[in-house]
Amino acid sequence: MSHGDGSLGAHDGFRRPWTEHRARSTATASAQGLYDLQGLRAPEDFDRLARETISKCEAMARALKAAAPSAASVGALDEISDEVCRVVDVAEVCRHTHPSREYVIAAEKAYVRLQDYVASLNADGDLYEALRSARERDAKNLSDEGARVALTLQEDFERGGIHLDPARRRDFDGSLSRSLELGMEFQRNLLRPELASRVSLDKSTLSSLPKTVRDQFRSNDGKLWTGLVDSSNSSLMLRHLRDSNARRDVFIAANTGPEPNKDVLANLISSRAGVAHSLGFETYAKYATAPLLARSPDAVREFLLSLSDVLRQSAKDEYAVIEKYNHGKHISVWDKTYAMAQARGHECEFNSAAIAEYFPLEGVIVGIGELLARVLGLRIELQELAPGEGWTNDLKKLVVKTRDGDMRGTIYLDLLPRPGKFNHAAHFVIRCSRMVSPTERQHPSVALVCNFPPVSGKGRSLLSHGEVETLLHEFGHAMHSVLSDTEFQHLSGTRAPMDIVEVPSHLFEHFAWDPSALKLLGKHYMTHEPIPDAMISALRKSRNIFRSIESQQQVVFALTDLELHNQTSELSSKSIADLAATIQNEHSMFKPVSGTNWELRFGHFVGYGATYYSYLYADVLADDIWKRYFEGDSLAAGAAESLRDKLLRHGGSRDPEKVIRDLLGKDSLIEVNGGFRPLIQQ
Repeated sequence: MSHGDGSLGAHDGFRRPWTEHRARSTATASAQGLYDLQGLRAPEDFDRLARETISKCEAMARALKAAAPSAASVGALDEISDEVCRVVDVAEVCRHTHPSREYVIAAEKAYVRLQDYVASLNADGDLYEALRSARERDAKNLSDEGARVALTLQEDFERGGIHLDPARRRDFDGSLSRSLELGMEFQRNLLRPELASRVSLDKSTLSSLPKTVRDQFRSNDGKLWTGLVDSSNSSLMLRHLRDSNARRDVFIAANTGPEPNKDVLANLISSRAGVAHSLGFETYAKYATAPLLARSPDAVREFLLSLSDVLRQSAKDEYAVIEKYNHGKHISVWDKTYAMAQARGHECEFNSAAIAEYFPLEGVIVGIGELLARVLGLRIELQELAPGEGWTNDLKKLVVKTRDGDMRGTIYLDLLPRPGKFNHAAHFVIRCSRMVSPTERQHPSVALVCNFPPVSGKGRSLLSHGEVETLLHEFGHAMHSVLSDTEFQHLSGTRAPMDIVEVPSHLFEHFAWDPSALKLLGKHYMTHEPIPDAMISALRKSRNIFRSIESQQQVVFALTDLELHNQTSELSSKSIADLAATIQNEHSMFKPVSGTNWELRFGHFVGYGATYYSYLYADVLADDIWKRYFEGDSLAAGAAESLRDKLLRHGGSRDPEKVIRDLLGKDSLIEVNGGFRPLIQQ
């Protein structure tokens, strides 16, 4: 069993095309509780809800184990899982979004308590035997989805080591515990101030940086200003610093250390190998990919190497464009970001600030509603929050319905920044879809969390085009959740294999570049005129101008992640650095700098572990879906209905190979040693 995934400022003049559908009865309604969780009205309620959930689930587990194993055992396990998720998923989103520290602390305690309880369920041998016996004795009474849920639940148990003999179980538990501790240590080291890299810049050099970055620097003598360099500011600095030597200093600082992560990363990879060996896998990469579409690191490697070959010539052509604007001189890796920005500005000729005037946040939301109405036949209703339901004043609630008015789900929009809030864009599941009776569905609920610019002096929150793309990405995840028609919650919505779960979100990004969709999404904040064709052309050119070079970097990240976790012998910190450098040398136009070690700052090693390739799988598959169903007439009525019927509605309840072949044809996947990779179009 597994649990957990991971705002608009109202003002006069907001045009709401959904007003005619707006639910008016909710003004006097009372919510079940905060985040629409029944009984959550104060921080202390989290402790009570966690205790009540554990007590109820214990009773359900006892009843399940006492009953004869049957197909009903699978439903009972899923019901236990749903009961835990009802509280733990709310605790997860609350601890990342609620402005009150009291709520955050209470949510964190409930989250830890319930995750510990989930661990105890996963270690319950009697539950495992009940499930295994049910699959053996009563498989004929399981639906196709029920059989897949039963299989994945059993695999979850076994990937937790429940079937191991005591000695191997001790080895497994030790390796798993150690790998979790090391992963947290790796991430903590990225945040420790005493391990942070710093650069010193003179006043003239500093002046070329945006004010938000300049304000992070401090001077002791009036001549040099010193500031930290980390993932939050290094890209901005490399894009704006006009002095190449300063860019070199920033690049080296951003790609050096922290020194303790040399041993931490080596030990993390070793501990993960121990987990895999305990479960009978030769490498951690084989363990990680086994339940996914890829099924094998061989399929992933062939995909990444093939993609690298496809990118090679176009990346050389793009490099030549950059050189043209660098007076024909060689481009060092520390100059890449600056030189690309300069070349993009010359080649594409658009003004980012002027483009943002066509993307007021509330107008973009309106446009997304119109887009969903056209391509999926959905009605998006802006509904008032019931008293006690919301967690911040600028929260908005969208209710998703079919064109006939049937309820599909709820999307909360928490889109503006505030202190203490989760500082990235994310889609949080609050409640999963599932059938609670033969005729009644539990409707899903999600929160989209972003940190878009607050209302400016122009009276609007104006989005960059990149932020529009981010919002569409998160709406793709939301559609996966709210359109899920699964019988069970365990494989509902985004609870799908990692290497296809990003496909809907990547597909929705295409709308940010499509001329017809941009006319819906981009309306000037004052005149309401649609974004001009010339701006759209410049945007589209900017997307493709250096796409191969940018994709090469993702190949380097993904291939390094895969190969580090696919070694059969111990890796020293030096051999890790050598492997990362070798891969960059072979697959990127920009070669590694001696003495730097980007791999010590790549936090995705912790969260993905041999599966970072998933984003590139999703990119390729989303491109193919777009070309097949949307290109040329992206807003055609029902354009996304095949996507809904063949992918979104199934969540993770169907074999991913069958899902992709059904959607894109049998030749869309290539078999590699029992695994699958997407076909790469030239």
